[in-house]
Amino acid sequence: MSRPPIDVLLPVWRARRTLPSAVGDILAQRDVDLRVIAVVDTDADGGDDGSRDWLIEQAHHEPRLLLVDGPGRGAGAALDAALERVTAPWVSHMEADDRCPPDRLVRLHAAFDANADLAAAVSRAGQFGARTEGMRRYLRWQNALLSHDDLHRERFVEIPALHQSGLYRADALRTVGGYTPRGPWPLDIDFWFRWFEHPLPITKLPRVLYRWRQHPRQSTRSSPLHDAASLRACKLDALRRLHGPGGVAPRPIVLLSTGATLDAWCAGLADAGLRLAGAHAWKPGQPLPELPPVPGPADDTGQPPAVPLILAAYGMARAREALRRALAQGPGRRTEPDELLFTA
Repeated sequence: MSRPPIDVLLPVWRARRTLPSAVGDILAQRDVDLRVIAVVDTDADGGDDGSRDWLIEQAHHEPRLLLVDGPGRGAGAALDAALERVTAPWVSHMEADDRCPPDRLVRLHAAFDANADLAAAVSRAGQFGARTEGMRRYLRWQNALLSHDDLHRERFVEIPALHQSGLYRADALRTVGGYTPRGPWPLDIDFWFRWFEHPLPITKLPRVLYRWRQHPRQSTRSSPLHDAASLRACKLDALRRLHGPGGVAPRPIVLLSTGATLDAWCAGLADAGLRLAGAHAWKPGQPLPELPPVPGPADDTGQPPAVPLILAAYGMARAREALRRALAQGPGRRTEPDELLFTA
């Protein structure tokens, strides 16, 4: 059996302490023809913590390691600099402080053998290091999303998969425009919105093949790009492209939420130029407000009549489930995400 050629993108910034284990895990991958493209960003004065010197030393005796000087504009730009140098038909990604087992890439590639239409296969993720209960809940939610439809349906709630856990067709990554986010928010959530706008077929393997290191300085916990306002701004940008004037399917929105979240989404929808047809405060256990009817049968064009999208902004999974149950007991079930879209 031939060994699939895979280029692994490795963005590096101040990772000297964890870099040897991450690089070692990638170079230990079995049954693949591997090349690692390491893009090293340095500080404004050109210095770093020794990561670049360590990689230069490794590259002297490891021909599979290509070292590239980074553009110094963040992880997305570093990944795009690596993507420009990709020659393999398959592309993966490794963060410089994470870990993975030696069968990670060959198992991901096997998913493409089983389904020739796939554009990407990601995996469940585990965590290690300074774990928190909040992150445990997040990964339990994320790891429950396995199919293309699961990931697509939940993409406005949170990031539905660790993009670094995946294996991608190189042409698919170029189709979605690479990694650099289109605004001041995390590349992960921006990447998945662009991915599902095409949409490109994807699956998630039920096995944990990627281990995500938790530490207080990681961007997920420390960067303002990951705060609630930044994530909401990215979601609003994606909603605008979908349902705003000039979007793929312009339509009004009826918002359900509560408290400060309801207020923030009302203001955000207005600022984004999205038409708000109604906004209702609702909590589990309360009667549902009067909502737009379920779409009727298709007309002569084969299309159902346009009705407002119900956008339900609830961070807690139990609130989302309660709303699903309440709506299912009404006059008709709304399909997700076309008629009912959850966010947080």
